Amino acid sequence: MNYKIVTDSGANLTDLPGVAFENVPITIMADKKEYRDDRFLDVTQMITDLSQLTTKSSTACPNIDQWMRAYAGADIVIVFTLTGALSGSYSAAVQARELYLEDHPEAKIFVLDSTSAGPRMELLIHKAVTLINEGVSFDGIKQALTLYLTKTKLIFSLESLTNLVNNGRVSRATAKVANLLKLRIVGTDTEGKLTPLGKTRGQAKALSLILNEMEASGFTEGKVCIAHCLNEAGAKLLAEKIKAQHPKAQITLTKTRGICSYYAEQGGLMVGFECL
Repeated sequence: MNYKIVTDSGANLTDLPGVAFENVPITIMADKKEYRDDRFLDVTQMITDLSQLTTKSSTACPNIDQWMRAYAGADIVIVFTLTGALSGSYSAAVQARELYLEDHPEAKIFVLDSTSAGPRMELLIHKAVTLINEGVSFDGIKQALTLYLTKTKLIFSLESLTNLVNNGRVSRATAKVANLLKLRIVGTDTEGKLTPLGKTRGQAKALSLILNEMEASGFTEGKVCIAHCLNEAGAKLLAEKIKAQHPKAQITLTKTRGICSYYAEQGGLMVGFECL
């Protein structure tokens, strides 16, 4: 069987060695500009542009045709999307699957709503690669990924809420108070929606709160993926704190790309982890 993994750009991945892979880009729109979240996007320039924005911004998920083209060329396709609570990507991917199967009834396509973004999606995707390499059946992969989703979580730390305000996800009053008090917002994804867990002053306290929340969620020594938005120093400090308490933790660091940078903003951290 010929396998392919397909994901929208919420996963921060532009390539995936060892398996056929395709990234279907989400688009960020602001001030009459469009930023296509593909391998050619200048993420730093986009972040700079958005930091100066005074009008509303929005995002556009991949359309059905884009998803259908991405499914082509494989017998079995495993698909991951950004949380359906923030994007129509999952819905479009499912509709594309139904249309594609009408013309390719022999194909098998599994679409998983990650109910999350960024590093948590990466954990799911790498789990899929492992299952494929182990020769697990299509039904076995579906069952294993659905279960693994329940054993992973995301926690994030945000320095700025500007884009969430401009996108209508957070009230201006909440953002104003946070900015005035120079607070960092630490939160998680609850059923795909952003849920605040606490507010801190300074990065050190935010990192401690992240680790405390990870442990409260059941993290012990599993895999951790830390994605940062122009905050490599913060990502490394968090990795060190995790290792100090959990020496066997398997930690990888990565950078946010377009859509995750849009939501996390400069200084933001996103942490996907196992809580097996």
